[in-house]
Amino acid sequence: MQTTSGSDSDDSSTLYLKLWLQMAKCSKTIEQEMETRFQKNFKQSLSRFDVMSQLNRCKPDRLPMGKLAQQLIASKGNITRLVDRMISEGLLDRQASPEDRRVIQVGLTSKGQTLFDEMAGTHAQWAEHLLNKLDLPDSRQLLDLLTRVNRAFSEDSAP
Repeated sequence: MQTTSGSDSDDSSTLYLKLWLQMAKCSKTIEQEMETRFQKNFKQSLSRFDVMSQLNRCKPDRLPMGKLAQQLIASKGNITRLVDRMISEGLLDRQASPEDRRVIQVGLTSKGQTLFDEMAGTHAQWAEHLLNKLDLPDSRQLLDLLTRVNRAFSEDSAP
């Protein structure tokens, strides 16, 4: 069956909106499920896991607070208060930068590292459980497509 150019135009004009809605729904659903699981199993939020994950990636170095806030995937909220609470719980520590004492750097404590390691392993299992409904070829294709979308956004936002 052949379509008219008007319906082709309608299809393409709604395609990207439908695509965005599906991506947003998937993201929200997965994020809510992970948040619930982190709270139930570790008494921690997804935002806290995100902070620890960013700090774990930069080991053995520390991250300045501003750079940490830029790299977060989860809600950025009030990162200073979140970090302050994590410091008071012994998960993180802070120190002034040796190069510029005005810059505060944050890092994981050994207690924070131990908790993160446990959370990261469990998080990987949860991700597999939630996303293994797709077979491996479809999963690889989806990953490739989403990576390309993220690159396109990065290129569009580059100065």
